[in-house]
Amino acid sequence: MTTGVEPVERPRSALESTAPSVAELDGTCALSRDRIGGKAWSVDHMRALGLPVPPAFAVTTEGWADFRARGALSEEIWLQVRAGVAGLERGTGRRFGDTRRPLLVSVRSGAAVSMPGMMDTVLNLGINDEVERALAAETRNPGYAADTHRRFRSQYREIVLGDPEGAVPLDPWEQLRGAVAAVFRSWDSARAKTYRRSRGVSDDLGTAVTVQAMVFGNLDALSGTGVLFSRNPNTGERAVFGEWLVGGQGEDVVSGRTTPRPLDELAVTMPDVHEQLLAAADLLERDGRDIQDIEFTVESGRLWLLQSRPAKRSARAAVRAAVAMAGEGLIDPATALRRVEAEQVRTVLRPASGAETDRPPLARGESACPGLASGVVVTDPDEAETRAAAGEDVVLARPTTSPDDLHGMIAARAIVTELGGATSHAALVSRELGRPCVVGCGPGVVAALAGQVVTVDGGAGAVWLGEIAGKAVDQSVTEDVAQLARWAAVSPDELVGLLAARSADAENPSSATHSIENGRMTAGTSPASDHALPHTTPRDGRTQQHTTPVPLPASDLDLLRLIGIKGRVAPDAVADSLADDAAETACADLVARGLCATTPVGVRLTPEGRGELARLLMAERETVDPTVIAAAYDEFCVYNVELKEIITAWQMKDAATVNDHSDTAYDTAVLDRLRAAHGQVAPLVRRIGEIAPRLARYAGRLERAVQRIDGGDHTWVARPIMDSYHTVWFELHEDLIGLCGLSRADEAAAGRAH
Repeated sequence: MTTGVEPVERPRSALESTAPSVAELDGTCALSRDRIGGKAWSVDHMRALGLPVPPAFAVTTEGWADFRARGALSEEIWLQVRAGVAGLERGTGRRFGDTRRPLLVSVRSGAAVSMPGMMDTVLNLGINDEVERALAAETRNPGYAADTHRRFRSQYREIVLGDPEGAVPLDPWEQLRGAVAAVFRSWDSARAKTYRRSRGVSDDLGTAVTVQAMVFGNLDALSGTGVLFSRNPNTGERAVFGEWLVGGQGEDVVSGRTTPRPLDELAVTMPDVHEQLLAAADLLERDGRDIQDIEFTVESGRLWLLQSRPAKRSARAAVRAAVAMAGEGLIDPATALRRVEAEQVRTVLRPASGAETDRPPLARGESACPGLASGVVVTDPDEAETRAAAGEDVVLARPTTSPDDLHGMIAARAIVTELGGATSHAALVSRELGRPCVVGCGPGVVAALAGQVVTVDGGAGAVWLGEIAGKAVDQSVTEDVAQLARWAAVSPDELVGLLAARSADAENPSSATHSIENGRMTAGTSPASDHALPHTTPRDGRTQQHTTPVPLPASDLDLLRLIGIKGRVAPDAVADSLADDAAETACADLVARGLCATTPVGVRLTPEGRGELARLLMAERETVDPTVIAAAYDEFCVYNVELKEIITAWQMKDAATVNDHSDTAYDTAVLDRLRAAHGQVAPLVRRIGEIAPRLARYAGRLERAVQRIDGGDHTWVARPIMDSYHTVWFELHEDLIGLCGLSRADEAAAGRAH
C-alpha cells in the first residue's frame, strides 16, 4: 500500500547482509578499508608482506551498523567473535581465559578514516586473579603479571564502565563483550562527533573493531614499545626517527606520562631487533610510497609490528619528502605536487630564526612562538613597561606568567619562562601578541639571565647572549620549492597561488559560507552563524535555557580584583567587563582614595591597593566552603587543559606553523572545538558563581565572547587586551587559585597554572 511518505533510510544491519561481520586478518582478507577500518587493513597488509604481526580479527562496520540499530551486540555476531578468538588461539597456541597458557587480547577501534585519539581502546583484556597467577607462574615474573592486571582494571573501568571504582567482570568473555560494545559506542562520543564534523566526515561511516593477541612491552628488561617514522617527520630527512620506552606499553608512549628514549638506544641494547625494525620500515615505506608512522612492541627480544600508516609531518618535511621521493622514483612529480599544500610552501619560505653561532645558548626550552628579538632581560612586568616606555628594548623573564603580567608582556620584545609548555599562559599570550617566546627553560634561568642583553630565538627554543642576526632561508628549501615549481610549470613566486587555487577547486565552492579578507574571516559570515549556542549545553546534550542574573553593582573587591588581574586597564573597559556603567566613576574614587593610580594605558593598583585587595580576598575566602570550591577548581583544571589546547590550535597549526587564518576549514574546526568546550564547561562556571557570588559575572563574560565569535569577530578568541574568551578564562583561573588559598607559583610548579 502506498502511504505517500518517503521511507526513512537506516543503517543496514549485519543480518540483512550476506557479508560476514567478523573477518580474520591473516594476510588474505579481501575486505576493503571501509569495512574493516584502517587499523585492521594495516594489520592484514603487514601480514601479507610477511612482517611479524600478532594474530588479529576485525568486527566489520556492518557489525557496527547492526549494533547501532539494535543498541546491543547480537548473538549472531557474538558467535562470530568467539570464532575469531578461536583463530587467535590457533595462531598463538594459547587459550582465552586459560589458567596455564592464557591468551590476552587488545580491543581497538578502527574507522576507515584516521581519527587519532577520538575513540577507545582496551588492552590486556582476558585477565583476572587466576589468569594473573598463571602469567606470574609462566614468566616467573609476578611483577609483570600484577602490572598487567592493574593496567587492565584501570582501563576497563575508565573505558567500559565509566566508573573508577566499578566492578570489573571476572569472566574474560564478559569482559570482551563489554569492550567490543564500548568501542562501538565510542564512535558516537562527543569528541568523535566533533572531530568528524570539523573534518567533514559522515557519522554514518561507522567503526570496525580490531581484536588482536597481546604482546607485552612490560614483560622484562628486553621488552618495550615505541614509534618509528621511516623519515624524519620534522625535516623530511631520509633517516629513521623514533622513540623507544623500555618496560612500557603503547598507551604509555601516547599519554606522555613517561619520557621515551631515543631509538638509537635500541640499536645498542638489541642490535638485531633494531636491524629488523629498520628493514621493516624500509619495506613499508617502499610499499606505501609515503613516510610511515609505525607502532611496534618488543617482547623479550622479539619484534612485533602493530600498525603502520602515513605519517603526520611538518611543512618542511612535507616539501622535502615530496621532492625527494619523486627524485627516488617512489612517486611521480604530479603526486609530489598533490602532497604539498600552499600553506606549507608559505611556511618554509619564511626566514628562519637565528643565525649560526658557535656559542652555546644561555638557556634552552620549548619553542612557544617563533621569531627573533633582542633586549635586556628584566624580571618584573612593571619594570618592563617602564623601561620600554623610555625606548629601551627589553625581554621579560618570569618563572611563569599570569594575566597580571600582561602589561609587561606587551611592553617586552620577547618572553622567557622557567616553567610551562606550548599551552602555557606565556605561550598562548605571546602568540597573540606576536612576541618570540621560549618556555620551560628550567629553574634558575630567570636569575641567570637578569640584566643581560640576550636574543630570544623563539623558533629554535634558545636564548643567546648578545644580539644575533636572523639567517636567510636555507638554500635546500629554495631548491625544493624551485623543483616543485618546475614540475608545475610555473615560477616559484606563482607556486603558492597555484597550490591554493588547486585546493579551492578541490572543495565545492558553492558550499562556502564565508569569505576571506586579508587572512581573516569577514564579519557576519562566520561558519558559526548556523550553530549559535543556546545559553548553555549541558553534558547530557539537552538544551537548557538559563536566565543570567542581573549583576549587582561592582564592589571595591570586584574593582580591585579585576584591575589587579589585568595589571593595567582603562576605566571604561572595567565598566564593560563588570557590566556596570558606574564602574568608571568608582575607578576614579579608587584613585582618589590612593588605592589605584592612573597610567597612560589605564589604572593600576598602588601598594596600598594591593594591601586592601589582599585583605578583601582573605575575608572573601572565609565566606566560601573550602571543600566545595576546591572540588570545583579540580574540575576546572580538567577543562583548562583542553581549553589551552584549543587556543594553541587556534594560534599554531602545528609546532612549526603559525596559523595565519587563511585556511577557513581549519579555523572552522577549531572554533567548533571551542564551542563544544564552552557548552560543556558553562554549567560548571555557573555553579562556581553560585559558590562564590563575585565570580558569577564570568558566565556572562564567557558567553559574550562566544556570541562575538559567532558574529564573525574572531579577535574574541584570544586577543589579550580585550575580554576575549582566552582572557576571561585565565582571569577566572586566577580567581579560583586565590579563592582556594593557593599561590600561582605553587600551582605552576604542580603543572596546573603555567
